[in-house]
Amino acid sequence: MTSNLHVAPMELRHRLQDELSIRGWKQKELAEASGIDSSTISYIFNNKQSLMLPQLHAINHAFGLPIDTFYEEFIGECCNELGRLRPDKTSDFILHCIEVEKYDLVKQLVQLLYEETNRSKLIDTAFKIAERIFQSPKRNYSLPFYDIIIRNGYSRSEKIAISYYRRFLILRDLDTSGAGNEALCQLIEYLPILPDSLRLDAYYRILTYYNVVENWAKLLQYAKELRAVAFEVGQNDFVAEGWLYESFALMGMKNYEGALKATQQYVSYGDHYAWLSQCNRLYIFIEMKQTEAIDKLMTMLEGDQLLLVLPIALECYISNGAFQDAAQYIEKYKLQVDDLLSRKDPFHEKHKLRLTHALAQYYLKSDQHELGFDYNALSLELALTFKNMQYVGMAVLIFQEYEIHASAENKSRFTHILLNEVDSNEKSINHDVHGSFLVRFYRSIFGSESS
Repeated sequence: MTSNLHVAPMELRHRLQDELSIRGWKQKELAEASGIDSSTISYIFNNKQSLMLPQLHAINHAFGLPIDTFYEEFIGECCNELGRLRPDKTSDFILHCIEVEKYDLVKQLVQLLYEETNRSKLIDTAFKIAERIFQSPKRNYSLPFYDIIIRNGYSRSEKIAISYYRRFLILRDLDTSGAGNEALCQLIEYLPILPDSLRLDAYYRILTYYNVVENWAKLLQYAKELRAVAFEVGQNDFVAEGWLYESFALMGMKNYEGALKATQQYVSYGDHYAWLSQCNRLYIFIEMKQTEAIDKLMTMLEGDQLLLVLPIALECYISNGAFQDAAQYIEKYKLQVDDLLSRKDPFHEKHKLRLTHALAQYYLKSDQHELGFDYNALSLELALTFKNMQYVGMAVLIFQEYEIHASAENKSRFTHILLNEVDSNEKSINHDVHGSFLVRFYRSIFGSESS
């Protein structure tokens, strides 16, 4: 492969020259058609200047060729005079290879990276490539390169700590309760090594994760840790966030008195947190089944904010036996209900789980059994996806309570979900990951090693 790299630049220029000859063009005509300065074209064709990817694209466009023509030969342009990969150029090329699904070229670049005998340079180059890809819209494709750093690291360095952090951010969204949880466990021991610019954000992301999976004990623990670290470095916004998530944790534990006290702690951190404090006090009152707080809170919110109140408001009406109010609430906020039910991201799916459970209760208690069983089945699917055994148990209990009204199809579907842990109408996050673009990409780069 190394010898081919030395040949590739000349081969690329020969092929470009052939394209000129086919058309009977001179370099000057190519310069005019591509918008590249004629002197630059001359330097490129005489191998006195490296070809940049945007220049290759402009030349291909001038020739009327597909954008990825000559990509195979372009690999040599990604290397410096010593044969080492240029991180910026390589990462840009990788992103374009991914765009046109030329994964074999990405694999060649990874193999080139592994030919680096200096481990420190290997890690440094892989890190620069990974960071550049992570900052792009295709950040998930940086995962294999962070894994290269983790596999080859030999000390608890800052680069390895950042790699574990980025890895967690990617896997958290792809497989929340599976790989995301595993990545978090690996990250936690590296938190003290993260640079100051990332450590507080890492704590914050950990809080959002534990809030989504409803691990209230861990949420409370890390909310307190974030508050302590943020206070030490004078980051008041993160101190406020620590109090905010502590109130969420206590509310999740049904410690409403403690949650209300924590909510008061961040009221003095500016107008935004004062408004949040007021909203969350009303939210806690609704959790305490006080229906009069529902309309007050809904009038304070707009857009996506409304979605988060739907489940607890409906639960509140049902708990108070106010089924007519619940029906009016569902009708009034039908667009928002449909919106939340369509959401697929982990944060909203957490609230979607609670909403489907509430809707199942409402429709079954209102003798609208078919709708009730449909929502209960969806609730079960989501609960299994998040491995939320509390909601799995509640879905089973609801089904048993109303089983006398279940059709054979209702019973079959419910049993199928329990046995298979996924239904065609609501695939689990984990199931999607193993057939995803990212895993196909990852396996094409590392082969069976990553299976």
